[in-house]
Amino acid sequence: MQTFRLFFSNRSTDAERVKELQAALARQLPNLPFNDVSLNVPYRDDWKRLALPALKSCEAVVCVIGIDTHASEPIEWEVREACRLGKPLTVVRLSEEYQIPKFCTELKLPVLDWDLEELAQEIKQLGVACALFPQHDWKVGAPTPDTLWNQYNVMVQSWEALIGRRQTVNSLYVTADAALLAGIGAVASSASQTGVIGAGLAVTVLALLGLALSFNWRRTVSSYGTLSNAKATVITTLEGYMPARLFDAEWRVLERTGYRSTTQADTQTAQFFMILFAALATAAVVVTIAQPLLVGTPALNV
Repeated sequence: MQTFRLFFSNRSTDAERVKELQAALARQLPNLPFNDVSLNVPYRDDWKRLALPALKSCEAVVCVIGIDTHASEPIEWEVREACRLGKPLTVVRLSEEYQIPKFCTELKLPVLDWDLEELAQEIKQLGVACALFPQHDWKVGAPTPDTLWNQYNVMVQSWEALIGRRQTVNSLYVTADAALLAGIGAVASSASQTGVIGAGLAVTVLALLGLALSFNWRRTVSSYGTLSNAKATVITTLEGYMPARLFDAEWRVLERTGYRSTTQADTQTAQFFMILFAALATAAVVVTIAQPLLVGTPALNV
């Protein structure tokens, strides 16, 4: 699996805040592990000798501005080298009260506010972009429009096909669970002819089958949700190199209106069927065991 190499440029006094950002980033990139290559740079006089290869090897640089970063010559050197090497650079300030370093103004670097999830999302987009274009020379700008559009179009079609498949799968599971419930109802209604114990055993088997089916349904929905989120991330990353970010804008509007994804609703539906089938199986077992005791005869003689 490819590792996303990051270089974190920060004062040692801000190390704990950087760890918070790395933890948020790890949650955002469960399938794209990252490695902090700045940890390979020791605190000694010849640190530049090892810092330069680390900067060259990384896919992106994250500069964290603390209370005294403006006076740090090593951080200024790292940021300037990152710009010289053409590395994607994210600069974030821990507090609005902290002074923005002079080199940020000279290099015309945008400075982001400290918001863990927003920052993790920003760096996540960089990681996905580097994973999409591992051989791209970032010093020359965005990838070629024709290639970018073709890959974007393929990804959008793949996402739409995934949504269609998920809806089909949900319909199949609902139909199967409904059929099992109908079967359980038919067996229960014929208990006077087949016997309570026989009907109870049949209901138990059908309920357990429905429970297993619903459990698999929930896992399938979760897998589709994970895959859909991955495709959405790739699409929004590709849109960063296009004139308009349509999907990204749509999701931002939906989030403001309190929209919940269908993955959550489908998962809750599957869980409802799981609880229902578990309750039916439990009730059937209780009735099957209790029936011989109620009539005063051994179960084997019934």
